[in-house]
Amino acid sequence: MSKILCVIRLGEVPLHLYHIISGFILLERQGIIDLKVERLGKGHPERLPYNMIEARVNGIQVLYDLNDGYDNLLREGQDFVDFLDSLLNKFHICFKRSFSPHQNSKLKHANKMLPLGLNYMVTVPGNTAHFPTPEDPKKEKIKKIIRMIPFSEYYNGRYYMNFFEGIPSLEKDPKILFMARLWDVEGDYAGQLSSSKKEERRYINEFRASCIRLCKKEFGPSFYGGVNSTGYASKYYADLIIDDKKVTKRNHYIERVKKSSICIATMGLHESIGWKFAEYVAASKAIATEELHYDVPGDFREGQNYLAFRTPSDCIDKIYRLKQDNEFRYKMMVNNYNYYHNFVRPDRIVFQSILAALQYGDYKSVQLERELS
Repeated sequence: MSKILCVIRLGEVPLHLYHIISGFILLERQGIIDLKVERLGKGHPERLPYNMIEARVNGIQVLYDLNDGYDNLLREGQDFVDFLDSLLNKFHICFKRSFSPHQNSKLKHANKMLPLGLNYMVTVPGNTAHFPTPEDPKKEKIKKIIRMIPFSEYYNGRYYMNFFEGIPSLEKDPKILFMARLWDVEGDYAGQLSSSKKEERRYINEFRASCIRLCKKEFGPSFYGGVNSTGYASKYYADLIIDDKKVTKRNHYIERVKKSSICIATMGLHESIGWKFAEYVAASKAIATEELHYDVPGDFREGQNYLAFRTPSDCIDKIYRLKQDNEFRYKMMVNNYNYYHNFVRPDRIVFQSILAALQYGDYKSVQLERELS
């Protein structure tokens, strides 16, 4: 049986892309694909925008878009329809992390769009993304060097696939977790954010803060939560700061996720499904989440893989249901275990996309044969 030939073309490689690159590498190591990596320099005319990868799967041109939403790369006054349609002109198919049928319906090439699925920063040993390249900005080169140092808090080994994985367990006294970050509503520099994006950050901060305060009051020692210490959080949300900085370090945070049964998530920037959500699924947790704005592939739905809430008080109600109904909670954990191993694990999310791309290629071949006959 011949292997599938996959060529991935990389410019700058930010953290959002590690998940997908890891999947291609694993499939090569498993003997399923032949993999080639091309590097596109800074001035290369085919270099893609931020958080995107091009892959050629048996000649089918595939775009992977790992961005948080539809508008996070746009300049002031630019329309996402023109931006995406100009990209889609060059590809046969696009797998989008933040996939919205409503938004896609506005596109000329909506038929090319498919949901990619949940995304998080995960990697594998020897990932080509680990190594600094001439294409990386100077700041990112320094970060990559730091991530290669074993005693660094950001060491790549703390993001290996098995580091996140867990199995369902039935606890008599289920622990509840919600550790979050808050966003400076003014952005990182003057003029970075539009008024609507400032308001989105303000909403995210207030919503997360309200959920944490209510959970602390309602669940006492069964709940652990708070926000990372930053200048902004210390100024406006001092009561929620996690004082023990050790707890917020990567390895200790993931250990706490694994020891918890019920994990809470809220909307990310640009209405995205955050990395935290994917980490919960990888760890086989029961999840209470603010309503999701984007679709993912497979049979992943409310009441089966998560409970959705609209308000902080609704969040409390959903947690009570998960806390009190042991059978329901355990079944959700099993559902997320199965979903992770079919649609989220790096090799699986990429393999599912490759199958869809090949099906598209077969469809186009049949269509061409009909046109020629």
